Parts: sequence; structure tokens; C-alpha cells
Amino acid sequence: RVAPDPVTAQKVHKVQKVADNVFCITGQGGNIGLIVTERHAVLIDDQFERLVPGLLEAVKSVTDKPIKYLINTHFHGDHTGGNVVLEKQVLAIVAHTNVRKRMLTAQAKLEPAKRGGLPELALGEEDPLIKARLDIHLSGTDIHLVHYGPGHTDGDILVGVPSALVIHMGDTFFLGMLPFIDTEAGGTFEGLVAQISLVATWLPDTAKIIPGHGPVCGKKELVHYRDFLIAVQGHAKANPTKSPKELAESFDKAPWE
Repeated sequence: RVAPDPVTAQKVHKVQKVADNVFCITGQGGNIGLIVTERHAVLIDDQFERLVPGLLEAVKSVTDKPIKYLINTHFHGDHTGGNVVLEKQVLAIVAHTNVRKRMLTAQAKLEPAKRGGLPELALGEEDPLIKARLDIHLSGTDIHLVHYGPGHTDGDILVGVPSALVIHMGDTFFLGMLPFIDTEAGGTFEGLVAQISLVATWLPDTAKIIPGHGPVCGKKELVHYRDFLIAVQGHAKANPTKSPKELAESFDKAPWE
């Protein structure tokens, strides 16, 4: 078990209560989700290795229950950097198949001593177009992991806690900033629009959303984000001969500022 070191733990994390048993932890990197059940805790993403002591202090401020699972919403280092430390104390790391695949590829370039933190439970197929779902039933709390297709990357998963009406959307949702599509990692703009549009059709009006980056929000912000993405998509399709610079300059930004 890795205990936080009060001397080296960086005081960068802030904890926000999102629901009775769900919290958002911010720091440096992607937003972290914390789900507290009757007997265990579950982490969603973990930022960077150097910040793990401070992260564990933040978790400790909420619960003494052991962290049973660590879920990665995708493979980027600002969401998985702490895996290599946290794998020593969690039962399993859970992610999409392509997260494990991409982490393996990246770690092949590292010295063996610096490798580790790979997901042990992988859902979905390497073909990102194949949808996947995994349900975790943990001491009275159900957690739903779904992969709808490529978007930010080819291994995105959304993590929902139906009883709390909370969903962690990873980097498929950036609030207050432009989205980033990692095309080298299989991400697609069309896929991102499709995912956001789908979630907006079934997400309850009172649900809370933890985005990958940006403040905790609700359905209204998600619908606004969807409409922005659709406007960008429509503008690009209507002007197929324009360069990216010309597209940016001719896009009507006023409604979205």
C-alpha cells in the first residue's frame, strides 16, 4: 500500500462534492472522479505520478475506505500517469482495450523499471466502432462503463453512476475550451459529435457531469457543447475548399463566446 508522504505531497488537489457518494478532484491534469461505496472507493483517472501522494491525501479527506478499482477514461498521461504507483494498492485497473494497447506501445520505449500501471481488466475490441459496456456492482452501488466509439481517442469510455445521476465523460467533453481530437490515436471529430449527441438524448435534466477538463456542470452545458460541435461540423461541410485558417476566420464565433 502506498501511503501519502506529507513532506513530498504537492498541495494542488481540491475536492468537490458532486453527489452524496461522488466527488470530483481537480489538480494538474484531467479531472479525477471518486466514487465511495459502502465498503470501497473507486477512482476515475489519476493525473501524474508525481502527484499521487497529494491525490491520496485528497481521497483520505473524503474516505478511509480502500480504493478497489482505478478506471482510466483513456490513455493520455494526464489521466493515467499515476497508474504506475496506484497499481500497487488497487485490486485492478480498468480501461478500454485500446488504452492497454497504446500504453504498451508507449512503455516499450521506456526502461523496464519505469514500466507498469497497465490496465488488467479491458473492455471492448480493438475496432473502436464496436460498442462495449461493463457494469460494476460494488456493495450497493452500480457503475456503468460504456464505449460508444472513437471520439477524443479510439479508447474513450464514459463512467456513469446512475443512482447518483453523475457521469464522468473524460476528454470527450471539455468545458470552456476547444475540444482536442487525437487523430494519431484514432480520434475523430465525427465520432465526438456522435457521442455527445447520443449522451444528450438520454442524460436526465438533473444529472451532473464531470468533464475531462473544466468545472463540474449539467446537461445544459453539454447541450450547448453539442450545438457548438454541430455548428463547427456544418461550417466545415459547407465550405469544403477552404483551408483550416479560412474556416476558422469565417466561422461565426459570436453565439459561442
